[in-house]
Amino acid sequence: MTANWQATLSRAMRVAEEAARAAGDHILGEFRRLDPAEVEEKGPNDFVTRVDHEAERLIVDIIRKEFPDHRILAEESGGNIHNAGGLWLVDPLDGTTNFIHGFPVFCVSVAFALEGRSEVGVIYDPVHSETFSCKRDEGMWLNGAPVSVSQVTDLSRAYIGTGFASRYKGELGPWLGQLNDVCAAVSGIRKAGAAALDLAYVACGRFDAFWEPHLSPWDMAAGTLMVEAAGGRISDESGNPWKLGSHGIIAANADLHAPLLALLKRN
Repeated sequence: MTANWQATLSRAMRVAEEAARAAGDHILGEFRRLDPAEVEEKGPNDFVTRVDHEAERLIVDIIRKEFPDHRILAEESGGNIHNAGGLWLVDPLDGTTNFIHGFPVFCVSVAFALEGRSEVGVIYDPVHSETFSCKRDEGMWLNGAPVSVSQVTDLSRAYIGTGFASRYKGELGPWLGQLNDVCAAVSGIRKAGAAALDLAYVACGRFDAFWEPHLSPWDMAAGTLMVEAAGGRISDESGNPWKLGSHGIIAANADLHAPLLALLKRN
């Protein structure tokens, strides 16, 4: 990578952190103040609020000020995956359903990809004032302190996160089979409803692994890089190499990825 691109990545990290925190602080200021009339349904069980749009505009404006020519793929305003040049992937409020119901589990996710590969990732949890950040080949940090994936090696002792979007209820069967098998095999399982934050938790060792079969690129772009940067392994939902266009994710520390994948493939 050229010196110019290295300088770009350093700027991208600064901008991603600034944008994620600005959006997160705005979201927190609106938490539990939302009027039910401000909730829209984009599709069956797929919700968006005024706050999602406002947070996204804040992020996009900050990115555009510093990188006016870069492409942006954001949840509410759309865009496309491009494998040439720089691309920003933005989830302005991951965990919208939680936010609507006053459940304090949500975050902002901002990633910068270069030539189709995430290079910088920031996930900000405004409820707990936690900033998860990473840069490829340089490490993973939580509020500026280095962190890594867990050291659990036995699946029976693993604490695992999962998720399944309500809009895919017609495809619940295989996931429920996986859930049954995983519940029987591990020490604990949680479905918190914010996939980006779940991936950040794998990267810092709070979860030993996480899987979900249906996600969007902006849900995963920052978190997958974090897991890798923290020493973990990722794949798509079938065990193939993960890429920005993948539909799902299996993320775990290096010892648990293979046994978890084998368990999930039974369904």
